[in-house]
Amino acid sequence: MCRTRWLATAGACLCSAMLGAQAAPRVVDGVTAVRRADSLWQAAAARGTRADSGTPGPRHWVQGARYVLQVELAAGMRSVRGAGLLRYRNSSPDTLDRIALMLAQNLFRAGAPHNEPVPVTGGMVFDSLCVARLTRAPAARLCGAAGGASVTPDLRVEHTVAWLTLPAPLAPGDSVDLRGRWHFTLPPETAPRMGTDGQVALIAYWYPQFAVYDDVAGWAADPYLAAGEFYMDPADYDVRITAPAGYLVAATGTLQNPAEVLAPAVRERLQRAARSFTTVRVVTDSLRTARGATPAGAPLTWRFTAAGVRDFAFYASREVVWDAMAALVPRGGTDTGVDTVLVHAFYRPSVKGWRRAADYGRQSIELFSRTLWRYPWPQMTLVEGIVDGGMEYPMLTAVSVSNDPRELLATLAHEIGHMWFPMQVGSNERRFAWMDEGVASWLERSLLRASTGHDDDDDGLPDLYRTVTRMRGEQSMLVHADHYSGPLTYTAASYDKLVVVFRAFAAEYGDSALAQGLRRYGRAWTGRHPYPSDFTRMVFAAAGTGREAFVREWVAGTGYFDARIEDVTRARDTLTVSVRVDGGALLSVPVAVTHADGRTEVHTIPAADFRRNPLQVLRIGGARSVSAVILDPARTRPDIDTSNQRWAP
Repeated sequence: MCRTRWLATAGACLCSAMLGAQAAPRVVDGVTAVRRADSLWQAAAARGTRADSGTPGPRHWVQGARYVLQVELAAGMRSVRGAGLLRYRNSSPDTLDRIALMLAQNLFRAGAPHNEPVPVTGGMVFDSLCVARLTRAPAARLCGAAGGASVTPDLRVEHTVAWLTLPAPLAPGDSVDLRGRWHFTLPPETAPRMGTDGQVALIAYWYPQFAVYDDVAGWAADPYLAAGEFYMDPADYDVRITAPAGYLVAATGTLQNPAEVLAPAVRERLQRAARSFTTVRVVTDSLRTARGATPAGAPLTWRFTAAGVRDFAFYASREVVWDAMAALVPRGGTDTGVDTVLVHAFYRPSVKGWRRAADYGRQSIELFSRTLWRYPWPQMTLVEGIVDGGMEYPMLTAVSVSNDPRELLATLAHEIGHMWFPMQVGSNERRFAWMDEGVASWLERSLLRASTGHDDDDDGLPDLYRTVTRMRGEQSMLVHADHYSGPLTYTAASYDKLVVVFRAFAAEYGDSALAQGLRRYGRAWTGRHPYPSDFTRMVFAAAGTGREAFVREWVAGTGYFDARIEDVTRARDTLTVSVRVDGGALLSVPVAVTHADGRTEVHTIPAADFRRNPLQVLRIGGARSVSAVILDPARTRPDIDTSNQRWAP
């Protein structure tokens, strides 16, 4: 989710009021949970599911699921009805007596705890939910045993988490099928991450979803409180979406029945867009107004499928136009050729800035595929409206930014960056928000620089991070996402700090070392669940023996970097320069000495020297000809204050 931009514009005047304004309900001891993560990781490494190098261990495993679902969006987009088969596969070595289901829609139920304002709409109501198949389960406890579908008494709902006690243990290698029907009122646009404004609808977290059971901590059943996001297993989806006549539907996955739901002219334009590197207007405003994009008459059922993705969301409206174009991506492996990804953009025609959205999406997919690894799916869909800023789902992102071209470019880049982290590299966003938001923020800035020549950070530091740090309000990146003191400290730590850390690492070890570390990490953990220890071991591997010190200072703590010239003295022909580094997060410091004849010599004081003593002295010969001394002349270090880095006689 993109929050950086609207929070950054809040300005320093809000900081004193907001740094401590938000106290999350202590439904789970998130601080302890995060602190225990490293010791739990060490235990997993001892069992062989993780490796000291940060790669998956030889005994690593990941659970999986399959969802075959039907969903109906009512006319007026005010209610949703769902039904289907939910299959859970136990790939772990453990026998499970119960399974956890995430019911994020219950955030909107009266009495549900939350740490952001949310509307009350009643949450998810089960019409039925029961176990349909499980090896060794007594027939009397399966669906239909009581003469009709019902909600099993073995289900215990605790707000946004439900626990289902199984009628028989689920053995390693076995699976269990659930069948259910449910409905809910679609929340208004003030709801976080989904809802409707009456013209467009974004439907997310609309079905009961199996919680993650991982090799480190077991069941991940932290409640959904609105601030912290999600943690999900890869799963296969086969979804039929019934929408009112005249509606266009966009979704995770690939549309399987275009001939049944799209007019011939629309299908022809889509085929043309798949070969076009300029925007094709698939559904124009005139075609939308004439209701000619879809077959007339009764409601239509759109079928989408997706394999190995962590979630499924969809978007529906009869008020939008539709653009599309192709993006070029490498084929991967030993094949040096290229392939195409079809980029879609759905938006209301009054939002003129979105006429460039498909091309912005193309730019992001192409750059990130070169920087990281290829975008793996055949399509990417961008939809306008509903969410505050932007929100990501597999192959689909919703963005409410309208007519500011640079902000739209940056926000779409951020959300498309999430297609790699966490849509492929499945970290736990609720506990470790920085593992995806920080990388997406770094990718966003990479796209801005590639597209426009510069990002929006002064002197290499995000404005909000600088403000919070100068006020000494910073909190560690390793705070549970629901337990920051306020939205500004959450954003500074979860979105901005990793950008600073990446810049610090690249300054010390090189841009290529950072890119190679990210690629190795991503390829190792695609379709899996990395923890912070995996991230830091792989991404920062180039630091070698200095890795632990770098992680301790830059990732685990709240340190910052501030190098300054503290004093300069001249004795005969020797210049003595005293350089101090404050903040506790250390880097080497290049010192450029310029002479009157134009010569420049650069001396580098290693970070290890500052660890021994934060004040280092550099003696320079030829003092009489020195015209300037400058710290970090290339401005590669993320220094909190660059006003104290130059001396001239």
